[in-house]
Amino acid sequence: MVLEAIKMKEEKDLFFFNKDEEKELGCIGYLRGDFGGGGKEFWTTWFPHNFPELNDEKFKVIFDALINKMREPCGVLSDRESMRAYCRTQPQCKVSHPFGEQWGFRILTQDYALYLRCIPTPGDYNFYVFCYDKDMVMNKLAKDKGLPLYSYAYLPTTQEEIRIDIAQSGYTPIRKQGNGRAANEMNRELGISPAQAEAMKVGSMFGWNVPGADPKNYDENGKAIRKKDSREER
Repeated sequence: MVLEAIKMKEEKDLFFFNKDEEKELGCIGYLRGDFGGGGKEFWTTWFPHNFPELNDEKFKVIFDALINKMREPCGVLSDRESMRAYCRTQPQCKVSHPFGEQWGFRILTQDYALYLRCIPTPGDYNFYVFCYDKDMVMNKLAKDKGLPLYSYAYLPTTQEEIRIDIAQSGYTPIRKQGNGRAANEMNRELGISPAQAEAMKVGSMFGWNVPGADPKNYDENGKAIRKKDSREER
């Protein structure tokens, strides 16, 4: 289990209830909890949303295992002090909120995407865990960016084919050796344009919020569109 910072600024909304888009996002439900007056209790309430078919035994087993892992001694859901101590080591995960300091973490499994929001202060609920179908929420993020759910590329040094997934850093190797052409052919079969493929590659390497991760900044051949210098227009 890995608690990580979100990769796209659009993911910030996934830490909160969004009634207008919960169906498109594949929201299964969310868990709300607090540590009680003494900071060491564990009170929770589960709020099911759409897709009751996804709120099945498989999901419950995986979700319970993740929550119990985070409840281990000194874990982020162990108690209020442990949560505060952990959050303060993760400044990159701070979430802007008008009601005090809050932190947000993403947990990805093979089938689910969990977004944990932590509020390590007394007198309020201390955490929310929003649960989504991973493919649906990633499809929504990709659609909003004008990008595919995944694409293929190759490493220039080894010609090894790789797979790049939306909103994730790095890549997944898919072959030992290749010639570079297979990646381009697979992208064409999926209807992925050169501009989208290049934006996916940049996003996986340099972050999904940089201009290079936007396909609008490339021409039809996947070449970066040069911005005109204001001096050239004089």
